Amino acid sequence: MAKRRKISRSKKLIKVLRRKWFKPGLATLCVAFLIYFSISNLVKQTRVVPTQAPHFLISRLSDTFEPTEFTHLLLTVQEINKIPGAATELKQFANMPYPSPCPDFLKQHLNHMNWEPQAFLIRVKKIFALHDTYDRLQRLDQTIAFLAGEVSEKRLPLRIREQIKILRAERDKIKASDLSEAEYQFIDDNAGLISQLREE
Repeated sequence: MAKRRKISRSKKLIKVLRRKWFKPGLATLCVAFLIYFSISNLVKQTRVVPTQAPHFLISRLSDTFEPTEFTHLLLTVQEINKIPGAATELKQFANMPYPSPCPDFLKQHLNHMNWEPQAFLIRVKKIFALHDTYDRLQRLDQTIAFLAGEVSEKRLPLRIREQIKILRAERDKIKASDLSEAEYQFIDDNAGLISQLREE
């Protein structure tokens, strides 16, 4: 009788252990496995770099100033400058004459930023031309300010005022025909980045 009681108690103990520990433990292991599988799948997906170019590429060969496109161009420059190797290729490509072949590594990054390389390059050339005009205006403004100050301090004769009028007329002509107010403001806001892109 004592043996039977011990066996029945052992069976009951095993049943309790199964009910309280084994089944919940098994369920916990299953849930943990599912979570691990989901996370590992997600990590694998995030590590995959898309090799396809985006469906939309800016491919129109035009150097007409479009604020949205030109702002996106400079954002592209900033992003590519963060990529080792691509930054050097970008600067070399930007300072080549249009049209010029684009290195494959740089082309891939330009495509991912929605640019066809030649469409990108023709707009870079436009930005450089605008920057040259902007520099010319800056020099004119500095010269005018210097001469006006010297005349007002009586260190230069009053006849210099005629020269100042000529310089102001030249500046106004450039602003009216070669550089719009929007273009001037765009270059003024981004002159530092544009200078970095140009070869000295």
